[in-house]
Amino acid sequence: MLLVIDIGNTNTVLGLYQGPRLLVSWRLVSSHTRTPDEYYIAIKLFCENADVSIGEIQAIAISSVVPDLTNSFERMIRRYFEFEPLVVSADLDLGLNLLVDNPREVGADRLCDIVAARQRYTPPLIVVDLGTATTFEILDAAGDYIGGAIAPGMITGAGELFHKAAQLYKIELQPPTHVIGKNTREHLQTGIFLGHIAMIEGMVQRFQTELGNFDLPVIATGGFCEEIARHSQVITAAIPDLTLDGIRLIFERNQGR
Repeated sequence: MLLVIDIGNTNTVLGLYQGPRLLVSWRLVSSHTRTPDEYYIAIKLFCENADVSIGEIQAIAISSVVPDLTNSFERMIRRYFEFEPLVVSADLDLGLNLLVDNPREVGADRLCDIVAARQRYTPPLIVVDLGTATTFEILDAAGDYIGGAIAPGMITGAGELFHKAAQLYKIELQPPTHVIGKNTREHLQTGIFLGHIAMIEGMVQRFQTELGNFDLPVIATGGFCEEIARHSQVITAAIPDLTLDGIRLIFERNQGR
């Protein structure tokens, strides 16, 4: 079995694969206070709850945008699993070209997203990843990565608003019943939820205009992707496990390196 680990700024998602099939996935808060031993215990408990022996894990691949946590997981893997994990980077064989100024600046999660999206859909296409940041990735007709954009994530932006505005309060982020709100809670739901969708749709329109192609598939992943896709006019598909699948595909392509 292959264990894939997607380490983000807010959450760390783990997935267990048997061949191409994702058997189970788990989510942890990305914590700098956990020790490598604690991460191992968490994985062991997850496996036990899924009726899987941790000894069945034969390989581990990591995508990370948090270097300190990458080091913690690498130390844990070497100590308890006694092999080296594959860590996703632009230096690996991705099966596509990174046509940007500095490929090593592209986050590992974004690399995984484009590899997985390219395998599922025929490029050109757009990938939107809704995480701590909302990122946009563009693949051209040849399937090569030509660039994208980074915006504050929906939760990140909302958190900063609640922190800065003394008279506003935290709310449950969910679709509003009406676009025009009648109270502060509805105003916030409309502005945060529908406002973020409007940003996504506006960015997609600008990408399409620049490319001269208004028929690009738009693939969404990350937190809230399914909910946002239900209320967006531009998202073709929502695939919550896209990043995990990209880690798997990159691992399979680079076995033996």
